[in-house]
Amino acid sequence: MSIKNRDESIEIISNCVPKDLLKKAITGGYSDAALSFMADLRDKYLNKILDSSFSANAVNKLTEACESGKLGYGDLSRIVRFAPHYANHEKYIDDMLSSIDKGVFPTTAAKIFAAVGYEEMPYNEALELVKSGAFYPTDHAGFSVTEDVSRELDKMCYPLRACEGFNYCYDIDSADRLEGALGRSAAITVPDKTIAVKVNEAMKREDWDDLRDYITSEMGQYIGDLSGQIFDEICSDFECVKLSDVLYDKVRAEYDKFISDMQKGTTAAAIESAYEIVWKDNITQYLENENPNLTKNQYAALISSKNALDEIYEEWCSNGELHSYDDVEIAIGDTAKKREYSLEQEQKMREQPPVIPEVKAEDIPEPTEPKRRSR
Repeated sequence: MSIKNRDESIEIISNCVPKDLLKKAITGGYSDAALSFMADLRDKYLNKILDSSFSANAVNKLTEACESGKLGYGDLSRIVRFAPHYANHEKYIDDMLSSIDKGVFPTTAAKIFAAVGYEEMPYNEALELVKSGAFYPTDHAGFSVTEDVSRELDKMCYPLRACEGFNYCYDIDSADRLEGALGRSAAITVPDKTIAVKVNEAMKREDWDDLRDYITSEMGQYIGDLSGQIFDEICSDFECVKLSDVLYDKVRAEYDKFISDMQKGTTAAAIESAYEIVWKDNITQYLENENPNLTKNQYAALISSKNALDEIYEEWCSNGELHSYDDVEIAIGDTAKKREYSLEQEQKMREQPPVIPEVKAEDIPEPTEPKRRSR
């Protein structure tokens, strides 16, 4: 496509657009290359570009990208067609073009850019949503949750909304309605995009089904209030519940061995150890029925112990303020904190470089002559 001079371009454009748009073409600040490009367009596309809310600078960049082959004609048409009345997203044109240079498919970039005009988020932030795998840009300047993530969110009873085109939107109130919407290629939207991203990532876990059900149970009727922070907190709680089960299994095995050893001893020894038997049993029962308020690191510290039951019992005996069954949690917590601290100190010692003692010159002995060997 040859580049026309400015006068040639204006003459062609004057035969295709109304006077107000012709005036804009002449005085709007468009480059000669942009005007030449527009002069070769069909009338309806030319009118859309000149009538869009994009500044001349933005149009110059877009037409240059299209002329160079970075954007296709269809991509440019999409961008212009879906430009909102106030094209506040034109400040992200450089980001969009840069993303294409980095490997983003031009049509995907154009769709994301068009959607940014309505979603009110930076282009790069929107691009990360798509890269996460939880969303894709639609043909109608928006973002949709992917099918798999939509189904998982629906199982959680998380609020979903479907949009077919621009004007027909409705709430998803059943799995069947969701499948119908997906079958019609409707866009699925959510009140908090962060949740879709986090669910998409969590779906890679082997225990995702259990985690999903746990989140649903914890949130109940307030599932719509789920935020990214709450999601992370519930995931952390879920991990602690799992670790609590592991700790209980470990302590139960230690207790069973303790009782087995007691049964091999004398009756007198068992009577003498009655207090130990009772409170080790209480510790074991507490872990069976309760989830101690420990961090994941504290659980891991106890689980790494050679005999967690013995350590907890020793802590129980050393603290004269502990008397009741409810105080068992205090003994467990204090034991976990001490063991966590001990492990942290061991780790720091392993990470420290060896200390090389300082040697002063006066401490170095005078060299002695080597002994002469006889031949």
